[in-house]
Amino acid sequence: MKSFILMLTFLTRIPISYSFSFNSKDFIKGIKYMPVIGLIIGGILYPISYYGDKMAPIVASLLIIVGYLIITGGLHLDGLADVSDGIFSCRDRDRMFEIMKDSRIGSFGVIALILYFMSMLALLGYSNPVTILIFPVAGRCFALFVCSINEYAKESGMGKDFIDNTKWFHVVAGFILLVVLIVLLKEYLLLGAVVITSLIVMMVSASISKKLGGITGDVIGMTVEFSQVVFLLSAYLLETLV
Repeated sequence: MKSFILMLTFLTRIPISYSFSFNSKDFIKGIKYMPVIGLIIGGILYPISYYGDKMAPIVASLLIIVGYLIITGGLHLDGLADVSDGIFSCRDRDRMFEIMKDSRIGSFGVIALILYFMSMLALLGYSNPVTILIFPVAGRCFALFVCSINEYAKESGMGKDFIDNTKWFHVVAGFILLVVLIVLLKEYLLLGAVVITSLIVMMVSASISKKLGGITGDVIGMTVEFSQVVFLLSAYLLETLV
C-alpha cells in the first residue's frame, strides 16, 4: 500500500497521513495505480453530476470543475500551459525547453487554459454521471499510454522516472479497467470515445515528441488534461449524433 498512498498523495490533495518515510522507489512503483486514482477522483465527482440534473448545466459544470480542482490541486494544468507556451513558440528545441521551464506563463499558455476551461464548462454539464465517473480514469490511462510509447526528451527529471518505469502491462491493465467500467455501466458509446481519443492522443504526442526529441513531465501532465477534454467531447458528439 505504500506505493498507492504515495502516488495518491502526489496526484491528489486528498488528506491522507502516513507514518512511513518517503521512498522514491516505492513512489515510482505507484505509477500502475494512476487509473485507480482516476476512479477515486471520478467517484468523488459522481454525486455532483448525479444531482446536477436538478441544476442548470453550466452550474453543474462549474461545481464539477471546482470539485476537480480541489481534489487534484490543478496539478496537471501547469504542464498544459508550459507545453503550449513551448510548442507554439515555434522556436528551436533548446529554446522550447527554456520557455517550458520558465515559471512565468506566456500568451499561449493563457490561451490554452482559457480554451481548457471553456471546453470543460461546455461539456461537463451535458455529460451523464457515468461519463463524469470515467473521464478521470481515461485521462490517467492515456498518460500511461503516452509514457509507454515515447522516450524522455532530457537527461534527467521526474518525468524520466515515470517513462522508464511505465511498462506495457501497466497500460493494458489501465485500459482493461476503463473498458470493464464502461461495459458494466452499459455506456457502450464511451468505447467509441476511447478509440477516438486514442487516435488523437497518439497524433498529438507524436507531433510533440518529434519537436522535442521525446516528451517531458509537462507533456505527461498535459496529456491528462488534453485527453480528458477530447474524451468528453468525443462522448458528447457520439451521444448527439448516433
